[in-house]
Amino acid sequence: MALRASLVAAAILALAAGRASAGELFLGVYQHDIMDGISHGGHFEHGKDVVFGVRTASLDELSWIGSPHVHFLIGLNTLGETDFAAAGFDWRFKFLDDRLYFEPGIGGAIHTGSVDLPSPNDPGLTPDQVAYRLHQWDTKLDLGSRVLFEPELSLGWKATDRWSVEMSWIHMSHAQLAGPQNPGLGDFGFRAVYRYGIDK
Repeated sequence: MALRASLVAAAILALAAGRASAGELFLGVYQHDIMDGISHGGHFEHGKDVVFGVRTASLDELSWIGSPHVHFLIGLNTLGETDFAAAGFDWRFKFLDDRLYFEPGIGGAIHTGSVDLPSPNDPGLTPDQVAYRLHQWDTKLDLGSRVLFEPELSLGWKATDRWSVEMSWIHMSHAQLAGPQNPGLGDFGFRAVYRYGIDK
């Protein structure tokens, strides 16, 4: 609960800071823990994720890596399952008179979910302890690391000069860098984007 409160506080501060300069604010609803061919997903966790965040304008200061946008986002699960916060870079490719855009991104995330659940195969356990640990393994999503990579893809439509809608996929995992336990967590959903300040 304390970590969830910290995530909310961080999001409020980030959004407040973002209002002082050019960029975008977004709010969306995602299906949580999907089966997307990369994440294990589909039966460990449930509910929806409400995802909100801020994205800067394209940063010319980072022209050496393609002038990306920088994003910061928070995902809060409606059923009290895994919440997360992430930050990273996005690159926007525009089509159809800049109305349609494709935006891949990569970042890092932290989350509130399970990490390193104790093994039911440890020596010296009582039958009740083994049963409890097996239940944990069967019902909880152990992401293997508190810190994860956060690749994402968005397909957006710029409806007006200020408003866009995006279809978005967010994935989190550690690519087995923290060990073999790496089911990943995938989210898919839609978000509304409000553009303020300079449009880049």
